[in-house]
Formats: sequence, C-alpha cells, structure tokens
Amino acid sequence: MATFIKLTGFILSLLPYQVLEKVTHLLGNLLILIPNKRKRIILSNLRYAFPEWAHERILVTGRISAARMFELGFFSLTYPFFSDDQKKRVLLIDHHAELKLKELKKQNKPVVILVPHVCLFEALAVSPFFRPCNGKRFGAIYRPNRNPSIDSWIKESREAINIDVFSRDSALWKSKDYLKNGNWLALLFDQNSGIQGCHGYFLNRFASITTMPDLFAKSAKAKVFFAFPRRISFFKTKLEITELNKRTESYSFSAHSLLENLIRNSTNGLPEWLWVHERWKTQVKYQFHLRHRHKREIIPDAVPRTTKFWIRMPNWLGDVVMVFPLLDAIRRGRPDASITVFAKKEFEDILKNLKTVDDFKPIPGGRFGQRLTKLKEYRAEFPSLILNFANSFRSDLECFLIGATRRYGLTFPGRHRPFLTHSFRYDESVDGSLKELHQVKLWEKFLQYFGLNQELNFDPIDLTTKRSPNKIGILPGSANNPSKRWPISNWKKLIELLLNENESLQIFLYGSCGESLLAKEILEGFSKTRVINKCGETNLRQLAEELGSCSKVIGNDSGGMHLSNAVGTPSVVLFGPTNPTVTSPCFNAPLEILQAPMCKKEPSIKQNIGNLSATRVFRGVQELV
Repeated sequence: MATFIKLTGFILSLLPYQVLEKVTHLLGNLLILIPNKRKRIILSNLRYAFPEWAHERILVTGRISAARMFELGFFSLTYPFFSDDQKKRVLLIDHHAELKLKELKKQNKPVVILVPHVCLFEALAVSPFFRPCNGKRFGAIYRPNRNPSIDSWIKESREAINIDVFSRDSALWKSKDYLKNGNWLALLFDQNSGIQGCHGYFLNRFASITTMPDLFAKSAKAKVFFAFPRRISFFKTKLEITELNKRTESYSFSAHSLLENLIRNSTNGLPEWLWVHERWKTQVKYQFHLRHRHKREIIPDAVPRTTKFWIRMPNWLGDVVMVFPLLDAIRRGRPDASITVFAKKEFEDILKNLKTVDDFKPIPGGRFGQRLTKLKEYRAEFPSLILNFANSFRSDLECFLIGATRRYGLTFPGRHRPFLTHSFRYDESVDGSLKELHQVKLWEKFLQYFGLNQELNFDPIDLTTKRSPNKIGILPGSANNPSKRWPISNWKKLIELLLNENESLQIFLYGSCGESLLAKEILEGFSKTRVINKCGETNLRQLAEELGSCSKVIGNDSGGMHLSNAVGTPSVVLFGPTNPTVTSPCFNAPLEILQAPMCKKEPSIKQNIGNLSATRVFRGVQELV
C-alpha cells in the first residue's frame, strides 16, 4: 500500500498544475452528482450553517468544496516530490505576516499555532519560511490513520521535511516538554473533541472544542497564534496570522470565533474549509444520542434548537397519543434539538399544537412516484436523526429515502429491519412479556437504549377548556378493529340509564365520518336535543376541545379515548378482546377500565365486549370521580 501511494504521488507530481486542477473540479462535480455519503455530509453541513441559502447556492459551494478536498489529497501525495523552488512558492508571506514571523523568531519562545482544517493547511509544514530559528524545531500533532500503511507514509512524509510529529493519543504529555524547549507546535483543530472537550456552538451547531491550546499555553507559557493559509490559487496559499490573547474566552474559542467570521464573511461560505467532514459528532453516539451531555460548557442558557430530530409517528391515533410523553422526554433530554413529527395528515391539527413539536411533515400519499417526489423534498431538510415509532417496512423505507444518517427503531424477535442504522432488539427474557408490558413502557425502553435519561411526565395536556357538568361524551366506534365495539343495543340501554338519572344531561356522540351511521342507529328514539350526533364534524384538535369540555367520556378502547384521557377528562374505557395492561390510556387523569368478563365455557377465547352489561358500565360511570 505504501509503495502504491508513493508511486501515485510521484506520477501526479509530474503533471502540470492546470491538469491537476481540472481533475479536482471533475472529481468534485462527480462527487456532488452521484449519491454518496460524502455528498450528503457536505450539503447537510452547508444547510445547517446557512439555512437561508437557496439549494442551488449550496450545490455550487458544495461542488467547489468537494474539489478542494481532492486538491488536499493531491497536495498530500505530491509534496514529498516537490523541488525546493516549489516548496517556497506554496506559501506567500506578505509584509505584515513577515514582521510577525520575524518577531516570533527573535523572541525564541514556545509557540502554539492553531490551524483550521482547510484544503492547503499542509502548506505551512512544506514552506521553508514558516519555521523557527536558532536550532528550534517545528512539530505538529496529527490524528493517527486507521490504515497502518497510510499512517506510516504520513509520518515519513512529514519527517522528510523536518517536521516532528506527535500522535494526538499521546500528544498532551510529549508536546509539553517539546514546547518548554522553545519549539513551535502546530495543532489542526476541529469541532469533535468528544465529552472531554469544552462545549459551545459553532456555525449554529453544538460543538466540542479542544482544550489542548490552553493547557499548552499554561504549562509551557507558550504564545498562541491562529494561522490561516488562505488559498489564492491551485497549490498556492497566502499566510494570515493573528496572535490570540486570552481574555474573556479560551484560545480555542477565540480561534473558532475567527474561523466562523472567515466563513460567514466569505461570499461562498469558504469552500476551502473542508465541509466534507462530519465535524459535529459529539452528541451522536447511539448509546447517548438522546441525552445532552456536556461539561465545562460555554453555552447560552436558552440552548438554540439547531439539531434536527424527526419522529416518524405510529399510524393509529391511540398510539400517537401514547407517544406524547415520550416527545416531552426527548425534548427535555435534548434541548438543543428541534422536533419535527412525520405523521399522517389527519394528525396535523393535534400534533402541531403540542409544545414539544416544532414542525409537522405529512407522510406523502398517492402513487409511488408522487410519494417518492415528496420524500425527495424532505431529503433537503437534512435531519440528523429519525426515531421510527411505526413498525413497518414502509415506514423504514420512508426514513431511508429521507436520508437521515441515523435511523433508530424497535425490532421484535424474528423481524429484520435493514433500513434502520441501529435498533433496540426486544428480548422477552430481559424486557418482560409483551402481554404484561405497557406500550409506553416498551417505547421508553427503546428510547433508553439510545440514551434517554428523563422521567416520563404523564400530566394531562392543559387546553384551558371549561368542563360542563351536564355534558357526557360517548365514543362508540373503533377505527382499526370492529371487534372492539360495544353493541348498539348496549349503548342505547346505557344512554337511557344516564338520561333517566339526570334530566339536565346532554350526551354527545363523537367519531369519524365513517361512524356517523353507527351513531344514527344509537340515537334513534332519543330526543335530538339531549342526544346529539357530532360524528364527522370535528378535526382532531376540535375533538380534543370537545372531549375536554365533557364532565365524563365513555367509549371503547380507541384513539379517541386515549385523547380524552390525554386532555384530563374523567374517562370510562370498555375493553373486550384487547389487553388493557398493554394499551390502556396512560395519562394521570381519572380513569375507569372495564374489562368484558371471560367466557366461562371457553376461557381461551378472547373476551367478547358484548358480555359487558349496560348496568355494569352505568355503575362504572357513577363510580368515576
């Protein structure tokens, strides 16, 4: 491998710069044209940094930055074969920079040089003019390469031009003594120093910034400089150097402030800064992704929500409502994240009004081509994470096509979900029987696997709706399972008992348009002023307000009953074939669960909800406080 690299570098060094430059532009255009991971990172980084830019402008800067990445590669391969004259020409030093360098060399003191990760940063190492004098040495800290051959070649190339190299793994201790001897040390800084770094914001995103420069300056009494080799043409840069004075912030933060100003003040986003790298990785380890881990932070009290989390919601209203406490926990766990819910269009009215939700994106419908076009539009949003609460191949494919680099979900035994990047695999021996584990608890385990450490809050949603003491709501339907519906005759008997008990009582029937006929059959024979059919007349937001205005609500195990419980209305829920241990409403509001009795003759058969008598339900309504 090392021989191949050297041979490639030698061949490239023989080519004219004009040819190499055209090749870099060709390769940069191809990288942006062909779908690949690097293209996604470039465009995502630019979108986060410049949310106001049009997509076409991002593509232009992306192409240039991709070309600069290849220019970096060509420079690294060819500079070991440069002539002395070529080495002198890679870094232009104007009068201002020359005076600073002369002053540094005269002082004969240790110097730490912070260098941003731009395409020709190695021009500083190659140039014979960027060196200390009086026998002092020039060193650099580098990140070891995973490939031993490439790592060895990098070290050999830098040592060949009289650069002392220090691996970042052991640099802290070796470099201190190196600096104390009056040498210069260059440090290529980035935004991914992990939990050990000092945390703040860089280009609108949470970043971990190295503390090494401050440690070096303190222990070796070194001066700290920001050196920017500004690209002026192919393989040629101009030195811009600034001394950093530690006053209100650390040297590293000062360097990042200078770099951010350079990027912001550039008309095209400084494409020579390598946008191709995924620099903001501190908060994305899957084991801790849902918690905001930081220390020694320099971050504002009100954390900007610039990290994009998308939540692919379940397909049924009851499941959607049960996700509400989890959305709240995710918000508290990652206050730096904006939450976009990706759900069926019919859920928009209720989801957009949640305090924990920043945006709503409807799941596209129609033909496959139409859905694909809409999902392609969503790709331009560049979410960093999608949490998929649905458990289907289609939802996984949607998340994959949106292009989030991390896609998390829950996998049951015997299932395979190849479109997820990481999955919480449910294990009954560890996590408990599915027949005894509530759905919300199961989802909580799923999120805890990805780092959630917040307690769930089951306080009802406050709609500020006044309850009417003489208003009762009834939800007689069940959209996803007709066997969960209590018989019409039972509803009629219950309504009769309720009306006879209270002459001032009004009963409202709620549901979808498809349940209007069911409601009409139920209210036959009753006064239209006392039993009112509202099926199909409300969206979900209006339904929530209607249920919130009732003194009590009665209904089958359905999404509407979960919504009633979520807005804090005392509710009586009728269960037949479904298991209340798993799917009962979860909010802290008065709740009466009525389970149909088991069939004595055939106890293995699921309970028939029709076996639940009207008198038993009436008694449950009376008992409900």
